[in-house]
Amino acid sequence: MTTYVRPGGTMGQLQTCVEGSRTHTRGASATTSLSRRARESAIAAEDAEKLRKLHDAKQLFSGDWMNPVLVALKDGPKHYTELAALVRAMNTAGSDSWSGKPRVLHDRVLTRTLKSMTADGLILRHEEVGAFPPSVQYAISNATAEALDALEPMVAWVDRHPDLIERAQRRRRSESMESAKPTVGRT
Repeated sequence: MTTYVRPGGTMGQLQTCVEGSRTHTRGASATTSLSRRARESAIAAEDAEKLRKLHDAKQLFSGDWMNPVLVALKDGPKHYTELAALVRAMNTAGSDSWSGKPRVLHDRVLTRTLKSMTADGLILRHEEVGAFPPSVQYAISNATAEALDALEPMVAWVDRHPDLIERAQRRRRSESMESAKPTVGRT
């Protein structure tokens, strides 16, 4: 790709052109236009990296029951039955405040969530050797504890902006209800 500057436009403006492209940027000087473009591409690369990292974190910590499991484990290791009881207790409202749909935690879903979180290194599974019946405890990893600490400012932000959260929840519940309505067929 070759970049060059040619006079163009009116009143002595300069036009930056890229061969093979129909896009033209006008500026006061070639140097200003080129340095601005270089800065913008550097900023864009930095932003792209941040977006990739945010996406990675979101994917790592996504899952319907992952956050309640992490909150239940933040105070220390728990046996499966303790953990299940705590997570179910956190779900006392019976529905998701974003979708309005009921949420029920089945044992197989919790088991699958724990296996996934263990495989990803978010939680640790410790089985006591030689115990009968088998004794298994789950705990958060050091890296996950660090992530939970890093999320505290986000929780504080949510506390400061309940209006934004409530508005978004209402809108999404409304959209969900609209999409669930049966459509009348045309004749």
